Amino acid sequence: MCNSKRWLKGLLGGAMCLTLIAVTKQDAEAGQSYEVGSYIVCTEDTNLFVLPDCNEGVVTPIAKNSIAVVVENDEIYTKVSCNGAEGYLYQEFIDYDAELIEAYKAELLAKSEDVRMMAAMIQCEAGNQEFEGQVAVGAVIMNRVKAPNYPNTIAEVLYQPNQFGPADSVLFASLLANDNIKDTCREAAKQAYTGVDNVGGALHFRRAGSREGLVIGSHVFY
Repeated sequence: MCNSKRWLKGLLGGAMCLTLIAVTKQDAEAGQSYEVGSYIVCTEDTNLFVLPDCNEGVVTPIAKNSIAVVVENDEIYTKVSCNGAEGYLYQEFIDYDAELIEAYKAELLAKSEDVRMMAAMIQCEAGNQEFEGQVAVGAVIMNRVKAPNYPNTIAEVLYQPNQFGPADSVLFASLLANDNIKDTCREAAKQAYTGVDNVGGALHFRRAGSREGLVIGSHVFY
């Protein structure tokens, strides 16, 4: 069945996972048809049959209640993007669960706002720096979120008294209100959020030359 499949041109981009698309379901002559780009839920612990051949390709375990994005429908399989992989799920193990999907969308929005807030702070602190320096500021923010002696959310870290000076500034408020954040700062925030740490776990930074530490651009990280 999968060997005779005609492939869709292009791959599903990561941004599609953040698109909040209304899901429609309709009966098909054979199998169940889901709107391409919509969310579905894996109803049981199962396997994702990864490209290029669902009969002979790599098998990736997918846990029950995992959320996937539909890429293509078929009589027996549905091609999806799930947990960073793209491949096929048997239709008998997928369904539309409104409650789980809405919770997933809410989680994505929360993550998106966290990254946007961090990007705005990166622009305030290092908007005139090279990209490496912008990532470095984001890494400090995330290192604090992970550290036991600091708050465990991005917002609380940024607004902690006497820590990030721009948090109470007109510039920071304007960037958030108008969403006119530089693309490089957004990308730096995304990288830091997903674990990139180019400052070796540093929890602080200040103007280069003010103390010893790792110098990146015009800041020293320690």
